[in-house]
Amino acid sequence: MAKEEQQGDISAAGALTALGGILAILAGGTLAFGIHIAVLLALCGIFTTAFFRLQYGFGWRLLFVDGVLPMFSRASGALGILLSVGPLIAAWTLSGTIPYLVSTGLDLLTPRIFLPAAFLLCSFASLLTGTSWGTAATFGVALTAVAGGLGIPAAAAAGAIVGGAYFGDKLSPVSDTTVLAAAVAEVDVMDHIRSTLWTTIPGAVLSVAVYAAAGSGAGGAMDMAGIAAMTSALSGRFFLSPVLLLPPLVLLVMAWKRFPTLAALWTSVGLALPLALFQGYGPWEILAAMAAGPRVVTGNPAVDDLLGRGGLLFLAGVAAVVCAAYVFAGQLEATGTFRRVSGLLQRRFIGRSRGKFVLSVSLTGMTVAVATGNSYLSEILPGTMFRRLADEMDISRRVLSRTLEDSGTVVVPLVPWSAAAVYMSAVLGVSAGEYLPWAVICYSGVPAAWLFAFSGIALWPSDRREEKQRPGR
Repeated sequence: MAKEEQQGDISAAGALTALGGILAILAGGTLAFGIHIAVLLALCGIFTTAFFRLQYGFGWRLLFVDGVLPMFSRASGALGILLSVGPLIAAWTLSGTIPYLVSTGLDLLTPRIFLPAAFLLCSFASLLTGTSWGTAATFGVALTAVAGGLGIPAAAAAGAIVGGAYFGDKLSPVSDTTVLAAAVAEVDVMDHIRSTLWTTIPGAVLSVAVYAAAGSGAGGAMDMAGIAAMTSALSGRFFLSPVLLLPPLVLLVMAWKRFPTLAALWTSVGLALPLALFQGYGPWEILAAMAAGPRVVTGNPAVDDLLGRGGLLFLAGVAAVVCAAYVFAGQLEATGTFRRVSGLLQRRFIGRSRGKFVLSVSLTGMTVAVATGNSYLSEILPGTMFRRLADEMDISRRVLSRTLEDSGTVVVPLVPWSAAAVYMSAVLGVSAGEYLPWAVICYSGVPAAWLFAFSGIALWPSDRREEKQRPGR
């Protein structure tokens, strides 16, 4: 039976059943049993394989050769970037780049500007490193201690830290979620980032305004003991100089000038290597750190722990999660499940409205985020489901990719049972419910996306119109 005929066999009810089963496995396994997401994704792959084989008779070739393998092929670039970010972070740590950022940030703080400064510092650090978790564990931990000495509410400080961490995570060319959103929508990473600026910059401006207003009356004295201990430990182990900013600055320049992302990443790594040698680390020690993560000894256990992140294995688990998700996502695409569901939504709700298209993508992403608590799935599922419909409705996939970030990446840390929220709460000592109102950037992108969609602002036509008009298409 031809592939097109096999795709037509699945009904809308069957497509909804498949998606419902996946969400039931993910939500039930996460909320009721606390099963690791990688195991749940593997179970989802088993479920879709059995469902499509037994219920609809789809062949192994369609499910895996026509479904899973093309999905892996399209994701290979993103996976390569994900596996390169870990060595990059390790190289930046040993070179002194990340220690310099932490030390400089702590030296710039004053009581009245603490909240906006905390947001901007975390934004800058996350933009350079591409990791919200790493930013929270470095700047976040230090800033939380400082906030206590200033008499600033812990919830407000945590919200500013989380907001800044996810601002950079959302826009950094070396962020796993940024790369994944672009890969799922099949757009260039820098084109995706330029698109995302439209819905993110207004939230950043609003955040700074809120933090400035809230912190204008802040008083108290700086608790210099903790800050001095950290900066002394950093300066005692590393030679700290603005020269150490060269690797991240070159990375940003190359990314902005549209160099291939992998080329920019490894150029930055190459620039960090001689700096790491200058800091006293040997060649084999540097290579080991790029593989398994750095081991920094400063004499301050807290600082050593903060700088112990990175290495190839650091993001290997993320890559495994993405691969597991792509197994059933590829099957859903090959069997026509996504096409059926998106077609049903278009007939019953979207019509020809571009605003309703963005709204549907956004609500789907938030539903997956709340049901699963997983950033990657909140991008992979709606991104794959609505990718073709975006082309049919003459909507640029850059709009799709940024909506995935607006409704997935930054929403997940607000979901109390998500790994991101649990991590942030543990690191910062504040529950997700407490810091939620202050993490302005994490929820401001959703109304901005809806406003732009229904008003037609930054809603560009499809980038694939010429491709679709070619003979044989």
